Amino acid sequence: MFDLDSLTEAAYELEPLPASTSRLASIAISPTVDLAEIVDLIALDQGLTVSILRAANSASGGGSRKVSLVREAVQRVGGGTIVNLAVGRRVRALMAGAMPAYHLSEGELWRHSVSAALAAERCAKVCRVRVPPESFTAALLHDVGKLVLVRFLSPDVVSALERAHDEAGVSSLESEREILGVHHGELAELVAQRWQLPEAITKPLAVHHAPGEDDGPVADVVHLADVVARRIGNGADDDPAELHPGVASRLGIGAEAIEALAADVAASFDEVERRYAG
Repeated sequence: MFDLDSLTEAAYELEPLPASTSRLASIAISPTVDLAEIVDLIALDQGLTVSILRAANSASGGGSRKVSLVREAVQRVGGGTIVNLAVGRRVRALMAGAMPAYHLSEGELWRHSVSAALAAERCAKVCRVRVPPESFTAALLHDVGKLVLVRFLSPDVVSALERAHDEAGVSSLESEREILGVHHGELAELVAQRWQLPEAITKPLAVHHAPGEDDGPVADVVHLADVVARRIGNGADDDPAELHPGVASRLGIGAEAIEALAADVAASFDEVERRYAG
């Protein structure tokens, strides 16, 4: 059992997001979007401006006419994609390193996170329920708690986690809970709270491996996105890439649609990853 206070402190020590990014996350997913304020915030960040224009003019951006104005780009891509890009550009460096304790090579956590965000974005086309725009960013951040845990995972602890997983037959998440007293989803929620992101983004992170009926559609979408990312091979994980009971029916998505979604994500990954460049 770890000192939970130390883990919480480590979560709070991660580099904070700029205040403008947190503000952007709050207003872009609001039911009453302030387009002028969004445009003003984006204009302060040249790299984000380029990323949003690139997304709006990409093959998947949804329009044939090229746009060159931020206002038009914002209207075309929507608030969810905007927040995803703003947050993603800030956390990419954090997720770039290798994480041997999780069997993740250099850049693999980032690729998994981008794949999950893309799956959350694309699942709106195949789910029979409305997919909230905050789902995209929550999917991008769902494994950020691993950045905290790796600071405490000595070889002995890693061995204990692997024994719990292999010999006791529990999931990786359950082994974290058993050995450490907390799992990476709960720490992801703490990190996102530290970054002052809206509760609509932070709360689903803690339950993304096993969302219940009362956890809401964002948690279900993030879980689906995580499963899809693992199915296409982006993100090492010894657990089966299967949906938690009830998620498919709540989202209104069948097995064939999930496989089609996975194929779509795999085909579009390189293009979408380029959105975060710069």
